[in-house]
Amino acid sequence: MNQYLKKYIELQKQFHQTEGTPESVRALYAFKEELEGIEDRQAKEVLVDVYDLLDFKKSAYDLLSEIGDRSDRKTLKRLGVLKEYAGKWGNHYALPKPKTPEEKQKDQERRSQLGLPIFRYHPDPLETGAFEKSEEGVVCDCCGKTTRIYYQGPIFSEKDIDYLCPECIASGEAAENFDGEFQDTYSVDDGVYDPAKLDELIHRTPGYCGWQEAYWRAHCGDYCAYLGHVGVRELRALGVLKEVLDDPMWNDQQKDVIQASVNGGHIQCYLFQCLHCGKHLVWMDID
Repeated sequence: MNQYLKKYIELQKQFHQTEGTPESVRALYAFKEELEGIEDRQAKEVLVDVYDLLDFKKSAYDLLSEIGDRSDRKTLKRLGVLKEYAGKWGNHYALPKPKTPEEKQKDQERRSQLGLPIFRYHPDPLETGAFEKSEEGVVCDCCGKTTRIYYQGPIFSEKDIDYLCPECIASGEAAENFDGEFQDTYSVDDGVYDPAKLDELIHRTPGYCGWQEAYWRAHCGDYCAYLGHVGVRELRALGVLKEVLDDPMWNDQQKDVIQASVNGGHIQCYLFQCLHCGKHLVWMDID
């Protein structure tokens, strides 16, 4: 057994025994980055396993296609499985690397450098996919200006809208000009009694797409920050699964469903965090 395989087996064991804690996922990512800088064939063979475990399906398929022995039946079978996953998912549903406090600070600095407005209830719309980038730029349907970062997410309006710039959403001009809302007022948690907070959520906050109609969680008398699509693996990797399950909204059967969720699968969870106490909550739906 070579040194790379030995280390992988140790990290894989740690990952499964801890059910994918932040520390075990970060350790796998560190090993992945180490292997990516090594040209040794044995290292590359183990790198395929690391990619596969972290659900970098396209990376695993591409690398195995490059180095695999196609005369070996096991290799051909694995290539077939990975090809199917790579075609459906690419690397889109790879298990995210849990961020350290320092990395989170750098993310805040990056958003500041981009000049994006601050959305309290949707703090990183680029990370969640609510905002997209265009090198050529697109024309905002509200202000008529060219923007390289734009929104194509849900907006409840009778008018046809292709692109909106972040500034028109944050100012409320987009909602006013198109008589629209970014969130259905009936698809929000109870317990928020300040109408200004509801106004901010539905008129000046980019929405998110779900399998069914999006729903917004609330806690501590305020709406929560939306953090993105997740499944149970992501919840474990972020270290918040236990916290999410400690939610009176869900009965035991629903908690079992959350623990069966797969990001991008038939059961999808959407992660929120309270702006006041920091508690994590989810909403879930089924396709």
